[in-house]
Formats: sequence, structure tokens, C-alpha cells
Amino acid sequence: MDVSIVIIAHNYAAYLNECINSCLIQSASNLKFEIIVVDDGSTDNTQEVLSRFDDIRLRKFLIKNSGIERASNFGILNAIGRYIVRVDADDKLLIGYLSSMKSFIDLGFDFIYPDYFLIDSSGSLLEQIKLPEFSREEVMQRGDFLATGTLISSSLLKKMGGYSIETINSGLENYELILKLLESGAKGMHVPSPLFCYRRHEKNFSELKKNQIINNGRKLFSKMNLGDFRTNDNHPYKLKVYK
Repeated sequence: MDVSIVIIAHNYAAYLNECINSCLIQSASNLKFEIIVVDDGSTDNTQEVLSRFDDIRLRKFLIKNSGIERASNFGILNAIGRYIVRVDADDKLLIGYLSSMKSFIDLGFDFIYPDYFLIDSSGSLLEQIKLPEFSREEVMQRGDFLATGTLISSSLLKKMGGYSIETINSGLENYELILKLLESGAKGMHVPSPLFCYRRHEKNFSELKKNQIINNGRKLFSKMNLGDFRTNDNHPYKLKVYK
């Protein structure tokens, strides 16, 4: 198996059908892929939405609500692909995601990430986000790093132990993982094409708890001896945190 697409769902039934279909309809790439959906104890009709899918490429799991970090680690543990990409249930991949990533997948990079489209709750385009070429220094100053669309070596991800569970629903779980990868010497690769859609809406954790995320960021940087937590213009929410 080449790629495992891990979808974490918690009370995002309204977007889940679109998310799963975006993964199932990937254009031909000769990459073998699987889709793992982890329902993290949803209380809406997530299970009803999942019951409509019957595809051998799709595996579905229901777990007790445990937070994005543990739910993601559950998906990672069950993934068999050489590479893993997480897709949050309110986001979606573009049809050419896998075919575009195939050109970069065997170049020796530890993680690969593309540009993306920012959309609203109804799916309307808000903005195309163009990220700079990979720079360790720039990522360290970004203040966040999207999980959706970031392809990571499965062996490296599992060696790192997946996501930290020290703080549950931290809002920075993927950024902490990327920082740890960088600290270990991992190399990233930026793909200059928009290959997924990141949805901004009123239920985004990042939108609801900005102050908590800033505090978590300061604690994280202090713990990792990285100096002051800060952000730059490439922060997904344009959050402004200066030294």
C-alpha cells in the first residue's frame, strides 16, 4: 500500500460525505491507497453517513471520544501505507492530489505539503493560499501547520510515536509533530500547486479557542526550548503573535 488517507471525524457529519468522496474519486496515479475513517465518538449522524459507504478501499472505526490526538494515533496505528496523509472531516482533497504527489513521493523527503484553497462553510472559495518553498526557519516561525494535505513517511511518523497526547485537543497537535520532525533533522518538500481545500467555519477549533491555542503555543515552544512562540503571514488563520 502506498498511501493511507486518515480521516478524523467528530460531529462533522455535515461535511463528511464530501470529504470521503473527495478521497475516493482521486484521479489515476498508479498509487495504491486506502481510506481510514475514525469516528471519535460523534454524537451527530456521523455513523449514518458512514453507513452509506461500501468500498473495499474504505475502513471505518468507531472509538470512544478521546480527542484529535488519540483518534489520529488510532488511525495511524491501523494504517498500512508507506505514507500517511491526514484529512480532517470538514476538509477535502482535490481530485488530482495523489496524481500530483506521486511525482514527489519517492524523492526522499520526510514530509510533503502543497498549496491549498481556503473555502467557507458552504464550500465557496475564499482565497488561494500559496506557501513559500520549504524552509525550516520559516516553518518554525509560522505558528501552525495544517494536517490536511501533508503527506508524511509512515515509518518516520510511527517512529516518532505519532501525535503527543500530553495536551488533548491542543489545536497545535500537527504543528508540534512537524516541529519534532524538524528537530530530528527531517526534510520537507513544498509542492507549488493547490491540492486540497481547507474549510474555515464557526465550528473550527482554531476559530473557537484562539487564546487557548496561543497559550498552548507558548508552552510548546518553552518545552522545546525554541524561544518565543510567534506567527508569520503563512499562519492558516493569519493569527498575529509577535515576539
